[in-house]
Amino acid sequence: MWKALIAIFVLLCALAANAQELRGAWIHSPVGIKGWGWDKTVKVLSDNGFNALFANLAWGATADYPSDVLAPDPLAVQKDGTVHDCLQECLDACRKYGVQLHVWIVVCNLGERVPKTLLKQLQEAGRTEKDAEGKETTYLAPQIEENGELLANALKELVAKYEIDGVHLDYIRYPFGACDSSERARKDFEKSLGHEVKAWPADILKGGKHRAEFRQWGRDNITELVRIASRTVRENRPSVQLSAAVYGHWASARDSVCQDAALWVKEGLVDFLCPMNYSGKPEEARGWLKQQLEAVQGRVPIYSGLANYQCETVEALQEEIADARRLGADGFICFQLKPEFAEGYLPVLGKNETAEPSAAPVVNTLKARPKFIWRSHRTLWDRIAFWRSKPVITLTCTAEYKDNAAETSVHIVRNGGICQNEYKCRRRGKTIEISFVPIDDGFYRVRLGDGGDAVHSTTVEFDFQELK
Repeated sequence: MWKALIAIFVLLCALAANAQELRGAWIHSPVGIKGWGWDKTVKVLSDNGFNALFANLAWGATADYPSDVLAPDPLAVQKDGTVHDCLQECLDACRKYGVQLHVWIVVCNLGERVPKTLLKQLQEAGRTEKDAEGKETTYLAPQIEENGELLANALKELVAKYEIDGVHLDYIRYPFGACDSSERARKDFEKSLGHEVKAWPADILKGGKHRAEFRQWGRDNITELVRIASRTVRENRPSVQLSAAVYGHWASARDSVCQDAALWVKEGLVDFLCPMNYSGKPEEARGWLKQQLEAVQGRVPIYSGLANYQCETVEALQEEIADARRLGADGFICFQLKPEFAEGYLPVLGKNETAEPSAAPVVNTLKARPKFIWRSHRTLWDRIAFWRSKPVITLTCTAEYKDNAAETSVHIVRNGGICQNEYKCRRRGKTIEISFVPIDDGFYRVRLGDGGDAVHSTTVEFDFQELK
């Protein structure tokens, strides 16, 4: 009996969390905002309604924590030669203030701080890429088995040592340009192709004879890295969420950097995606987000990456957050957490867009979503009750399934926070209908949980003035 009650309580908690909006921030610094430390950095996030931190604590071959797999990042090495555990310090602060920690690992890019001796070793071993002129880069070649093993071992160690909420992959792609034109890449590509490439690298460059095949080979290499990461995390700590920062314009990214985010979703490799919708033009960012949501079709959450550094005013960032909510994104992440953002933008958001508390979601892989239909209506009595300051309007959301509707939970969310609205729920065969009276203007979302992995949702913008 008690076990059953505990199981129900855990399920309800999980479903409640799934009704929330992720409000995150990326940060490159392994020690928090300069001069603040992790405690103050995380506290400022939490105090202003943010619930997730994506902290860059590992690169392709280095880590900002003691590791038996990755070399120590010079920033983490202390005067006595020991490695400071920046990750544990960050995790302690996140737990203290109720903020999720997603460890941001740069996969293919070794970064500017990689020790020169280590970089030279990797380059001499042929494990890095070369550009069209044959010059060395700081990018690890994704098709090389040793590099895949390095990623797997690093992730296995990471999730075993630290009870983090997520692993966040970045730079899991090729750099722009003609990479990789090394002899190792030529050998591996020719093996995949089944014959020799006569004009190298001309045949793989833009307009080249084997350009299309070379780009597909690159996409296969990058996707295999994602498979390795997904398999490693799920086998060693299934509760850890796996995500990736990906380019905003997915169609062009498939060719330019061999990043096929839509395929990763289709294969069920990631728990959510964070597209970098960085643009100084709001209409461009909105266009990218629409394409992403259409491609994903609710199978995984999309947290829109917003470039606060490109927003000249906080009002511009507020508009981008409103766009993300209006279009139906499951949350947003700001790039990045620096003093100007923490001191100039966060306090404004904390009093407005993120004023209502919202716990970060616990994500599961989602099933195919139903078709949603919204409508608003008023009763005859509501129409003639002219003395009311606000009209009483009912919103109804109908979800149409291909099979019988078997939903077991309903959550109504406004601007990312769970509403206390009373609602009526009616199930009729393949449809489920939820009706409620909105309390104020805002972005309302209905989220339906099926008691298993699936959580389906839809968003509508409500404005009393427009519906009078």
